Amino acid sequence: MGRIFGLLDFWYVIRFLFCLVFLSLGAYRNGSGASLTWPSNTMDSLSNRPCYLTWPDSLCEPTTLRGLMGKIPIEVNRVQRPELYAMLAKWSKYPYRYAGRTSQGIDCSGLVCEIQRTVYGRSYSGGSADIYPKLTKIPKEELQEGDMVFFKIRKNKISHVGLYLGNNLFLHATTKAGVIVSDLDEEYYRRRYYGAGRDPKAPTCTPLYLPTTP
Repeated sequence: MGRIFGLLDFWYVIRFLFCLVFLSLGAYRNGSGASLTWPSNTMDSLSNRPCYLTWPDSLCEPTTLRGLMGKIPIEVNRVQRPELYAMLAKWSKYPYRYAGRTSQGIDCSGLVCEIQRTVYGRSYSGGSADIYPKLTKIPKEELQEGDMVFFKIRKNKISHVGLYLGNNLFLHATTKAGVIVSDLDEEYYRRRYYGAGRDPKAPTCTPLYLPTTP
């Protein structure tokens, strides 16, 4: 009898390990439940190693997303990339730091580069003035979620960048308040707005949603 129970315990262990392997190799889904595959050629711009973008699928649930968005006046069903608000929740905890891109602090171009890297799988480096020439210029009235907006804050040179969210709002890192969401029509930003750009190339990979439920 003891041998039988021992064999059963062994079988349950094998089944458990099989489930773990199955989940780690491909049991991923997006918000609609469609299967996705791992990207194979996306490189992490910081470590120069393959970059695998994973997010909990609960981000696609309206209640979870609204919780991350707080009082931001954008309708949940108009959000294309909920990962943007997960990034807002993450980086708003850290202070501003010039040329920063870690938990010690982050600046405006560091925030945009980090979001482009982890949400869109695109690699950028340098400051706002370095990023702007690489983009296709677009008029303000054609802005879409994920586009980059640029400002001339100092000495009439491009010195600030943010990421457009929709409804005239953009995400950026400020010297005094850290990572926040602002309105392009606020007088300070309206007077210093320079232009907007969009990467002409398609994202190098699609973020993967790691199931939070069996």
